[in-house]
Amino acid sequence: MKKIDWTVPANPGGYSLTSNAISETLKAEGLLGEYTSAFKPGAGGSVGLAAFQEIKGKPDAALIVGIALTGGMYSNKSPLNLLSSTPIAKVLREYTAIVVPAASKYRTLNQLMDDLKAKPNGVAIAGGSKGGIDHQVIGLLAQKAGIVPTALNYVVFSGGPEVITSVLSGSTQIGISGSSEFAAFVASGKLRVLGVSSAKALKGFRGKTFVSQGYDLVYGNWRGVMASADISAADRLNFVKVIDIMHVSPSWKEQLVKNNWDNEFAAGNDFKAFLEKHIPEINAVMKGLGI
Repeated sequence: MKKIDWTVPANPGGYSLTSNAISETLKAEGLLGEYTSAFKPGAGGSVGLAAFQEIKGKPDAALIVGIALTGGMYSNKSPLNLLSSTPIAKVLREYTAIVVPAASKYRTLNQLMDDLKAKPNGVAIAGGSKGGIDHQVIGLLAQKAGIVPTALNYVVFSGGPEVITSVLSGSTQIGISGSSEFAAFVASGKLRVLGVSSAKALKGFRGKTFVSQGYDLVYGNWRGVMASADISAADRLNFVKVIDIMHVSPSWKEQLVKNNWDNEFAAGNDFKAFLEKHIPEINAVMKGLGI
């Protein structure tokens, strides 16, 4: 591909980290010339999706998507249909971390959950968009502890960098986002991890899983790529082939290791089938959380 013009349905953070990683991998493998990114935050990703679905006749247009968008569409009652765009591929699974500043009184997840049981709105929790993956994880974790999710003081931000700024400034006490967002700050000792949503501890990331601390919750965020609705069959096939080659490349494996991502891949019709199954499932999760 000569070019990819990304629509990113959020501020810089997890989505753009993924779209940049895809683009840099494609460039390293000689599969892409250049790329651009247009950030369109708002309404849980629905603003970005609406902007993307206005794009017509551009085979190099792409939208980076994930569970934050599908959950955000439900919570914001978006009338849009993600499947009106063209599914290209799901490329990864990422896990969420809960962090506090190094000086925080919280040393363990149990200490935090005990305080939330006593007073659910007593701790300000910074996370991504309403209904997004961060909101879902803290809501599901609250349910596991017998806390009503809607009683939490969940403070919405448009990306991981804003969450980090809020937590480090003391505006909020708890941060929740993708583990890769926090990695540098955890490594430098500025942030401490209370828990991660993966089944096993993440390599090179200091933090215990929820499961190992007595909370039966494993919940990962997927991310994928959509093309415009009017892309030709030939351009769609080419895009799918390019991403297919990418996901087995040495450069992509380096990105997976660096960001603690799982190489979870489904392309073309397989990705479409995943979305057809996933969207009703995520709607049910959101309804159960009352978000």
